[in-house]
Amino acid sequence: MNDYLIFRLYGALASWGDIAVGDIRPSYRYPSKSSVIGLIAAALGIERDKHEKQTELAKLFFSVRIDALGSPIEDYHTIQTPSEQAIKNDRTKPFWTRIDEIEAIKWRVIQSQNNTEAGAIQSRRTYYCDAIYTVALCENESNRINWRSLDLHSIQSLIPFLREPQFVLYLGRKSCPLGLPLEPQVKMAMNCISAFQQAEFKIVENLKPLLNRTTMIQYYSEEELEYSQMKVTRRDQPVNRTTWQFTERDEYYFSE
Repeated sequence: MNDYLIFRLYGALASWGDIAVGDIRPSYRYPSKSSVIGLIAAALGIERDKHEKQTELAKLFFSVRIDALGSPIEDYHTIQTPSEQAIKNDRTKPFWTRIDEIEAIKWRVIQSQNNTEAGAIQSRRTYYCDAIYTVALCENESNRINWRSLDLHSIQSLIPFLREPQFVLYLGRKSCPLGLPLEPQVKMAMNCISAFQQAEFKIVENLKPLLNRTTMIQYYSEEELEYSQMKVTRRDQPVNRTTWQFTERDEYYFSE
């Protein structure tokens, strides 16, 4: 029997970074482990450069249930920032506002003879609209977490922080805020499937139209379930958050 920390993720938009090539920024169909560990760290107020604390959190076993897959949409996205040369021309300012950046962009346009320097960075980004996920986290018995290093006592100590997070939480991208409270809870169960079945969420009325459209519930878990239907490999196990390094891990898939 293990203690499982369970919470729900819902928002109007969500984006879970997939392997990106060129200007295409796709999204996985469900949350990555790195994004959920980052969400937990944000709730605790742990910054990305706190490597030791990030590593401890990454020891958690991760499982997710897709309650509503949502609809994929694509956004044509542009970003325009001042060039390095424009910034070098004015080092006297203690900080730069967005107005300063716009002025620097204008300077870049004027200085560029053929305007190639003034081009914006373009990308196409995938989001999932009205997706609902339930996440379950538990300790790995063979690689226990040093809770003292996190100034916590156990996995139950995470609940107050998920209710009142230290940093703003979002679903993969900063433009994807939570649509509902996480409603964190701890359930004791033999495996993640049993833990998911015990989960109780108070706010469900607004989600019923989305949940009623679902014809199949899908599970992905690091636990090796005896009735799993296949094993997949995913590169989202955090190694170093400051350098954005990740390694592979195995997930077991089950649907009903």
